[in-house]
Amino acid sequence: MLVHRAVFTVVLFFMICTLTLSVSADMGPKPKLTVIVTNPPENEYYLDILVDYDLPLCDNLTGKRDTLDREKLKLLTEYNINGWYPALAHGTKKPVWGRLTGDYVNQQKSHRFGYFGLPDKYKIIIITPENNILVSPVIEKTSYSSTVYFDYSTGEVTEEEGLTLTWTYVRQFFMSLIPTLILEAMVLLIFRFKKAHTLIVFFITNICTQAVMTLMMSTSMLKLGIYSSYVVLFFVEIVIVIAEAAVYILIINEGKKVKRAAYAITANIISGFAMLPLMYLEYLLFID
Repeated sequence: MLVHRAVFTVVLFFMICTLTLSVSADMGPKPKLTVIVTNPPENEYYLDILVDYDLPLCDNLTGKRDTLDREKLKLLTEYNINGWYPALAHGTKKPVWGRLTGDYVNQQKSHRFGYFGLPDKYKIIIITPENNILVSPVIEKTSYSSTVYFDYSTGEVTEEEGLTLTWTYVRQFFMSLIPTLILEAMVLLIFRFKKAHTLIVFFITNICTQAVMTLMMSTSMLKLGIYSSYVVLFFVEIVIVIAEAAVYILIINEGKKVKRAAYAITANIISGFAMLPLMYLEYLLFID
């Protein structure tokens, strides 16, 4: 039976690896920044973000420059004060996508920026309809995907809290817990653990480990994004395997200790690899 279980685990491992490797490294969510201008002017203005890192290599307005207002674009392109320069108009070392003009949303203007060149700190620069220049103070990006409000009339910048971290953690906790319980309970039956005491220990242990998992992975996805979080997941899973194996060996009184440890390792390998596509879904919701 142990051979059959091992074969089952290996087959599942290679199936998930195949699916994972088939995804291009450039697919998936990228860093995002949404700047919402409140009390925007009626006439056209341009908004860009200022960055202060390295020399530009990527033209982020390729094919668009001829369609833009020459005077406003010139003011942006030539702006370079204390090493701060516009990401779209001047260019960046890594690409950034976005538009200098925004979209009206509920009488506000929404400007979206993103991709790998998005900085951790930036300023907002606006070329007004009268070709004056407005620049915000330095803003520190607090998450992988963020939204800030710029009040055109006062120049005040505020960051949207959106969903509270508490709610975000609760949502991810249940999204991870339920599939984990189902998968690991199935493995529990395959290993022929049936006692009520074993089921209770299994349930309580998974709630505790999933709470730790949620805290670690939610923070990782906020700060690092999805792909770096996969690396974090690997190390977190190692800690959880060791912790659960110790609990099952010391507390469960059903079966031999080797069998309990084998169950902890097998169950967590299966649920760990199942977490890869699940994390991707969670992340899409997480940054929404």
